[in-house]
Amino acid sequence: MSILRRNVLVLALLLIVGAFGFVAVACDDDEDGGDGEPTATESADGDNGDGGGDLSDIPEDTTGVTDTEVILGTHQPLTGIAAIYGNAIAPSLKAYFDYINETEGGVNGREITLLIEDDGYEPPQTNSVVRKLVEQDGIFALLAGLGTAQHTAVFDYLKDNKIPDLFTSTGATLFTDPISRTTFGYNPNYIQEGTAIGQFIAENYPGAKLGLILQNDDFGGDGEKGILAGIEGSDIEVVSRQTYEAANTDLTSQVQNVLNDGATAIAMYTLPRQAGSVVSVARDQLGFDGPIVATGVVADQLTIALMGGETVTDVFTVAYLTPLETEGHEGVERHKEIMAEYAPDVPPSNISIYAQSVAELMVEVLRVAGDDLNRRSIIEAAESIRGFTCSVCLGPINLSPTDHRPIETFQYGMAENGVWVPFGELISYESTE
Repeated sequence: MSILRRNVLVLALLLIVGAFGFVAVACDDDEDGGDGEPTATESADGDNGDGGGDLSDIPEDTTGVTDTEVILGTHQPLTGIAAIYGNAIAPSLKAYFDYINETEGGVNGREITLLIEDDGYEPPQTNSVVRKLVEQDGIFALLAGLGTAQHTAVFDYLKDNKIPDLFTSTGATLFTDPISRTTFGYNPNYIQEGTAIGQFIAENYPGAKLGLILQNDDFGGDGEKGILAGIEGSDIEVVSRQTYEAANTDLTSQVQNVLNDGATAIAMYTLPRQAGSVVSVARDQLGFDGPIVATGVVADQLTIALMGGETVTDVFTVAYLTPLETEGHEGVERHKEIMAEYAPDVPPSNISIYAQSVAELMVEVLRVAGDDLNRRSIIEAAESIRGFTCSVCLGPINLSPTDHRPIETFQYGMAENGVWVPFGELISYESTE
């Protein structure tokens, strides 16, 4: 632990200059991926994943666009197991758009309207509400659709109909590798994130016996691939691999199995409730005092409360946005003001910060697209983004025809005194020069 404590001193200096950020949510959480999903090597419509080339196959469609308005839609879990995300993300997206509408008159003279549909975190319902948004409500683009299995249910539909599918709230690689020209991810992809988690364990806990606890879908699968890549060549041995279904919130048996198999460290790709279960069972019931490293999906205040609050120690994550608790940070303070004015019933959190970061990127892309806004020009604008840093981002966002992954810079964080505290140097997987 001495290495980690020294890194916290580095954190203090970084905070002074405002040079780092934190995971606001890693808004992705996933259920069953189901059969027939596109893989990371072949998209469902047979695209070869080369990216690049012209955009002539995307129509200059102005559905959802007038001289005074642009209509966006989103699918969010306002009910169900992942409602913690939807009930923070949806109103926070809308709050930032309302702020832009009121203070700037929208973007290029067009106010942004956001239509929100509840999918209950159920893929069949996602399919139903997204078709409604497209076919009945006439949205221009879909924004920040949440969940890997959920968005998989509509991925092909949106792609086949050339609907801009922007900044999905998931880090699953199947949406960005290979490139689909109309689809853009947002969160760090889970393989890159998992690699950083594996490297952290290898560097700080040499000789550890590692137990994996994974959601049984692409969310957990991608995370596992990354972790194994991160520990490759080290003396870390994976001694246990336990999975769970997304609807299962009590992971007592998985924790027991991991520890019975001799694990001295745990890495997990879980949702917040399950993460709380893992830590509380391991620490309070079974007396496990080894390190627990989690996906950034759970880097919010509620998860720490579920884990045990201020007493939680030796729990780590990967982060990419500035945490709410960062005192004096201009972006965080502005976020609090916007939420107080435009979403007063929604408490600011790392999740609401995440939502604003997505909304800021959306506004920037609309600005770049200019007055002649259509479905082809919005994709061209998104692919031209270079060096854009949102008010709460850790690093700049760079996109291109061959890179549809906005967030590729992050750092580690630890649970300390009931909050997530970033530490250490920035980690970058940037693929756009």
